[in-house]
Amino acid sequence: MATPGFIKHILAVVDPTAEVQHCVDKGASLARAFGAVLELYVCDYQSGLLFSGGLPDDVVQAALKERRLQLVEQLGTLAGPLRRAGLQVLTDCSFQERLHSGVIGKVKSSGADLVIKDTHFHGVLRRALFTNSDWHLIRECPVPLLLTKPAAWHPHIRVAAALDPGHVDDKPASLDRELLEMTESLAAGMGGEVLAVHAFDSLPLVAGMTSVANGVAAAPLIDVGLIDSLRQFHRAQFNAVLAGHPAFEGRAKLLEGSPVAELPGYVARKEVDVLVAGAVSRSALHRLVTGSTAERLLDRLPCDILVFKPAARSLEV
Repeated sequence: MATPGFIKHILAVVDPTAEVQHCVDKGASLARAFGAVLELYVCDYQSGLLFSGGLPDDVVQAALKERRLQLVEQLGTLAGPLRRAGLQVLTDCSFQERLHSGVIGKVKSSGADLVIKDTHFHGVLRRALFTNSDWHLIRECPVPLLLTKPAAWHPHIRVAAALDPGHVDDKPASLDRELLEMTESLAAGMGGEVLAVHAFDSLPLVAGMTSVANGVAAAPLIDVGLIDSLRQFHRAQFNAVLAGHPAFEGRAKLLEGSPVAELPGYVARKEVDVLVAGAVSRSALHRLVTGSTAERLLDRLPCDILVFKPAARSLEV
């Protein structure tokens, strides 16, 4: 699994239907900064050919060959300027029904240690659309996954670690420190700056103090001292994780409120380019990147998201 200086082989998932490939541009920036190989990969789905039924096999194969030539030409057009600029760029394409399966298979065969893929905006509010393939990759991709949005990075990239200290029963105790190390490594390699943030929600505790009489919820009996103790606990846990990471001194923020409510505003105010988040089963970070909470949060974040999972652990959904 990834460690500081982890980027050696970047797999950029190219959408052959998109006019602009933000993942290629950002992948090239990373490859240049880290001296990494950049591989451009298309996983194309041709339902009329892959599931053609009565069509003769030679006709299907000829059509797939023609389509492959089109994709190779498209990838060559993208790779050409990057190669002339001195980058080592590989290209490949395949035909599969499920994009995430193709990407995961390509990761395993290529040895890529970072996958980068575009997400797209839609709707009146210009929210990001995380596709079914994105969610499968979040759950199943065996290496860090960078989901990118159209906004360009600052010249000095701003990378924030989204931490969740205090849940040692749910996740490896080292995960938050791994997130800090990855954040430092990415920012250092790109000549950028680091931030750290932790949002904790006291609402479940307040809800637990709510009494119900005759089926009607009364105002919660809020114990201010208990809320303050919760706040102090999270601050102590946050500080403990940050200890030994001087790069984050004066650059860490504790937020009180749900991640869905607090993190989008925080990354917008700080003009964060990449939010580094952990994914692990049965934890608050698991809820961060899977399910309805994740959909509400990730769709609203104005920045890119780098999803990291600890080694030898898979997400349970």
